[in-house]
Amino acid sequence: MKAMRVHEFGLEHPMRLDEVEDPRPQENEILVRSLAAGAHPVDVVIRAAKHPFHKNFTLPYIPGPEAAGDVIAVGAGVKNFRVGQRVCGRCTGGSYAEKVRMSISWATELPESYSYAEGAGIVVQFATAWNALVIQAQAGPGETVLIHGGAGGVGMAALQLAKTMGCRVIATAGTRKKCGLCVDLGADRAINYREENFAEGALKLTEGRGVDVVVDCAADANLMNDVDAIRPGGRIVVLGTAKALDEKAAFGVQRALVKDARILCMSMPNLTPHLPGLMRRLSSLVSEIHFKIPIYREMKLAEANAAHEILWSGEHHGKIVLAP
Repeated sequence: MKAMRVHEFGLEHPMRLDEVEDPRPQENEILVRSLAAGAHPVDVVIRAAKHPFHKNFTLPYIPGPEAAGDVIAVGAGVKNFRVGQRVCGRCTGGSYAEKVRMSISWATELPESYSYAEGAGIVVQFATAWNALVIQAQAGPGETVLIHGGAGGVGMAALQLAKTMGCRVIATAGTRKKCGLCVDLGADRAINYREENFAEGALKLTEGRGVDVVVDCAADANLMNDVDAIRPGGRIVVLGTAKALDEKAAFGVQRALVKDARILCMSMPNLTPHLPGLMRRLSSLVSEIHFKIPIYREMKLAEANAAHEILWSGEHHGKIVLAP
């Protein structure tokens, strides 16, 4: 099969479309003919060697966490999936390839109402959002949630999930167009953080009380202002940082102590104990509610380098999907 692989770290080294051996499904895995692979900003950060876990990747490797397609083989012990079934899920061993492996713990049926491109933006994003809002923050109806990067993959998922939970949502984004997308997806208000201090905006919108929950994927840049935006006793869920926390961010932690605010950190590998219940609920939600997965651009697998340039620039609003 053909697969896009990273041979050297650093964005100056292009990925290469290689001919590689077809994968075989292991026990409790399915083999999927990929019809759409989700390209994520973190894929670029890892390839650039700017992610703390990039050393966990052995060169050459296939990037990408998720895909959607049709089951073409099942491994031993698989009972709930069949050949020909439409599925989406998190991949084992990368998703920028014509065929991908998925653990049955991380796969779900893709309803006919979703395209394959949309399916490539469901499982990882919504599982991350569920972890942040339900497991970590334990957000509830009537609470106000501030979601950073509302026009990004996880942000769009968190925004829509929070609305299904009965929360009021304030989203942040870096352009007016992205703010408009957030409102289209259901945000009660979107703040352009390039034009307005988001903490001041959030306080205004809550009449000085502060938000109950913050979901933040760039805590290195936002943490101090997150503390300003949160109410006493509120919760800040840190999904990640673009770089190491500096003194300014550390000062934010000190200020959180004064407010009795909780800073909750999360990592997807630690989600394993919650997976059975989470995937059952996610499967049910995806069937009951047609979540919007805005597609910014569909590109060919061979165009993955160009896709990474777009992701690195931050100009996209919505998902970038690669089709073999």
